[in-house]
Amino acid sequence: MSISAIAGVLALNFWFLAVGVAVLFGLRGWRSWGELGRLAGLGYMLGVAAMGVVWVWLLTIDVDLSLATIFGSGAVIGAAGWTVGLRVGRRLPARPTFRTPAPSPSIVAALVGGLTVVLLEGLFRAGRLAGLYEFDGWAFWVPKAKAIYYFGGLDHQFFHDLPGQSYPPLVPALEAATFHFMGSPDVVTLHLQFWFLLAGFVGAVIGLLSGRVPALLLWPPVLLVLVTPHVVGYALQPQADFLLDELVALGVLLVALWLMERDDWALWGATLVLAAAMLTKREGYVFAACIVAAALITDLGRGRASSLKLVIAGLVAVAATVPWRVVLAVRDLSGGGPEAGGTGLLSNLDRAWPSLRLALSALFDFHIWLVVLPLLVLVVILAFAGGERRLSIFAAFLCFLACRSRRSPRSIPSCVSAAGWFSRLRRSFPSCSQEQPRLGNCDEPAFLLGNRDRRCIAVPARGARRWGASLS
Repeated sequence: MSISAIAGVLALNFWFLAVGVAVLFGLRGWRSWGELGRLAGLGYMLGVAAMGVVWVWLLTIDVDLSLATIFGSGAVIGAAGWTVGLRVGRRLPARPTFRTPAPSPSIVAALVGGLTVVLLEGLFRAGRLAGLYEFDGWAFWVPKAKAIYYFGGLDHQFFHDLPGQSYPPLVPALEAATFHFMGSPDVVTLHLQFWFLLAGFVGAVIGLLSGRVPALLLWPPVLLVLVTPHVVGYALQPQADFLLDELVALGVLLVALWLMERDDWALWGATLVLAAAMLTKREGYVFAACIVAAALITDLGRGRASSLKLVIAGLVAVAATVPWRVVLAVRDLSGGGPEAGGTGLLSNLDRAWPSLRLALSALFDFHIWLVVLPLLVLVVILAFAGGERRLSIFAAFLCFLACRSRRSPRSIPSCVSAAGWFSRLRRSFPSCSQEQPRLGNCDEPAFLLGNRDRRCIAVPARGARRWGASLS
């Protein structure tokens, strides 16, 4: 860990922000420079998603992920975003004069926002000196990143021998890009990259909802989610799990905004984010399917055109993952699909109730989520009772479908959406103006709404020594 390594991480994330702002301009633009500042977090996450998807495409055709590739791909994406925005008639706002004083934040926003900044600063200091202790991190996520860093691409033999063959390489590519900007594969400073992802995600949520939700109903729920043991314990791990959580959560929020406001930019932004989620971990396919299906059910009666947009958005997101699926087939790697094409579930029906019971107990475990999930259930019920049926139905069906899938987000898609449901309570109530490895036989109970697949990973001692040696 060194100052130059931290500066490299900072430079890479500024590049993500610059590219993401161009993507945001292509999707919706901004009416004022203040609005751009408010949506900077969303722009950053869009930049991460867009560049991550493109990097996976480049790796599948054996293009080396070098500094030239990182800057070149970002420049192409940025140029495309600016070109699309200009072609549809978007223009930059006038130069700010600074004569009009900016509106002062409310006491709640200032107080809870300050506490959020303090929390993020503490996580930064913890991540700056964190070690690589997570099993999946040192077993295959970071080794894959080092292979991309040293060899430039997806080395056939190395990626074939490592565990997790079917996992897409978006996170290893992101980590390899971080190594390039740091100048070396520094696995300690690498944790700060995931701190930036967390901070960008929080900024995206606050930016999207701050104009729609009173500060009292926005900042405290966000801070409550951030202080949960789950977020504090997993957010900075150099693995794909929490980035998948953040992308899925942002996708849920964008689809919810589209259902309420019918701004197409939110749907296409969700398409990009969900494509990145599917290229982060294979569970992203199930999450995206649950989101689209819940939105289709919620949108019944709005006409075929609305449903067609949702279907097209889902198909475009899936199409973005086709190059990686082709690589899996060509290289004869494990696809990671369900047993017997999904029919294997029929021979394991005895595991359904234990899986559901474990999932529900984990969801409402105070030592994982504190009181976030009970509050979320209460908010959905109040929203439905108060007459805001659309978002509450979307939330209910999303949770139901995710539970049925047995591979649901352990992250915060539903919890973050609570802020959206809080916002709609204003209309009815005016006063509101990581995978854990186990040895032995595998029972595979799943954390519903938790993406905590408890699968057994039996690594022979000889193989374990080999994976450990690959880190040196």
